[in-house]
Amino acid sequence: MEFIKKFAKEISVFGLVLVVFLGLFIYRQATFKDYKTIKQSHLTEMIESKEDFVVVLGDSSNTTVAGYQTIMTQYTTKNRSTPFYYLDTKDIKNINEYVEKTLGESVSYPATFVIKKGEVIAKKEGSMQYYSLYDFIKENLK
Repeated sequence: MEFIKKFAKEISVFGLVLVVFLGLFIYRQATFKDYKTIKQSHLTEMIESKEDFVVVLGDSSNTTVAGYQTIMTQYTTKNRSTPFYYLDTKDIKNINEYVEKTLGESVSYPATFVIKKGEVIAKKEGSMQYYSLYDFIKENLK
């Protein structure tokens, strides 16, 4: 009889710990969203299929881009409905040629593009602070 009581107590403690971890996991999923890193081909497909989205192009080894990625995460967490993507240009050869051909623009990096129906509506070069990014997207992705 003592064994059954001890076993039940152990199971209930384990269950409680499991419920707490599950609750924390669900909370994180509900309150945190990150931007999606895409490949060059996926960006081309999204433009050809005339989608609405925001994309940032930049080299992840650049310290300016690394700092901007924190702001991008903050933006996507607070504005979950905006489709937000990041294209890492570090390993792409002829990136300037690709950007000019695909987006019709020549830019310096990082560059943020608002694309509506497959067309570049607005672009902003350089890193932005959260509220600048928020205002830029809000003005252009109505």
